[in-house]
Amino acid sequence: MMKLIKDSDRFNRLMEALECGWEIEEPVLIRATWSNTGEERGVYHFVLRKKVEDKTNLLSLAPSAKLLDFLAEHRINVTGL
Repeated sequence: MMKLIKDSDRFNRLMEALECGWEIEEPVLIRATWSNTGEERGVYHFVLRKKVEDKTNLLSLAPSAKLLDFLAEHRINVTGL
């Protein structure tokens, strides 16, 4: 059975990755999605790079107050798809 990851856990994973030397490659991409209720939502896609180890990772997060505050506070460029 596949385990679902909570949005707050994903945000914490982003914070942990940054603490471990991963860097956000800008722009962060946002792609619109739609729920089965017809409500429009977006998903933020972070490309993370760890240059020292020549690694790349993708982390996708649903919008949340914490995430939006983080993006604004760090003036991270976001581009829509």
